[in-house]
Amino acid sequence: MQNSLFTNLIILLSFFHLNVFAGPTVEKYPAVLAVRQTTSNAQCADYSRIANLSTIGANATYRSLFLQASPRGTFADADMLNAAIAKLPKLTKDAGLNKACGNLTTVAFVEAEKNFTQGVVAQFSGLVPTGIRAGPEVALIVGFIVVGFCGMFVFV
Repeated sequence: MQNSLFTNLIILLSFFHLNVFAGPTVEKYPAVLAVRQTTSNAQCADYSRIANLSTIGANATYRSLFLQASPRGTFADADMLNAAIAKLPKLTKDAGLNKACGNLTTVAFVEAEKNFTQGVVAQFSGLVPTGIRAGPEVALIVGFIVVGFCGMFVFV
């Protein structure tokens, strides 16, 4: 391969650019680089996400509403919630992480309860839990079932 004068000039300028401009910034701003390179914020964000997901996954009501509202599908979301539940004990036992971030498990539990009263589970809002109604219609349904079974035993 044949090198032209222009190619050699570009390589030489890029070499000088790296030597001239990269050298003083490391010596001039070491504190800024040290702060930027710490990962405590990323660890706290990861701990917070895992604490929130494990709180949702461990509570049957939150979990069912989350799985019903999620567009991804129940198997993928159930795997995600189960993985968060499995990761959480290791994070809660890490004293350094809890000292840096605080007890995010308790925060996640309190905030999940507060959000649930407003109809919010994770990023989904407007959710209302539906349950079994325990009114007079239950007695009526049970009566029909008893009459049906008794009638079957009498006429068979």
